[in-house]
Amino acid sequence: MQEEFDIFLLTKTPFSPRSELCLKLISRSGNARLYLAEDGVYHLLSGVQELIHGCTVYACKEDLEARAVNVREKVIIPDNFYSVLIEDIMEHCKRAYTF
Repeated sequence: MQEEFDIFLLTKTPFSPRSELCLKLISRSGNARLYLAEDGVYHLLSGVQELIHGCTVYACKEDLEARAVNVREKVIIPDNFYSVLIEDIMEHCKRAYTF
């Protein structure tokens, strides 16, 4: 049986109450993957990838470039972000959350 993950898509800024809720749920998950898109990529500036242990963090390359966010440490930046996200949801998803 394949390993299953709680998959989170975060598009809100770090100051959004929805972001706060998302990060709390991730910390309780124990087996999460975080996908950052749109304004969600700003979380990389606050080091979200360091704060959430055991969580794989993905970021959308086009959104990083559009917002001039240049953080590459401990972040996976796929060539086709949405293809990877959908494949992960279809094959490895236990629960999916969107913020």
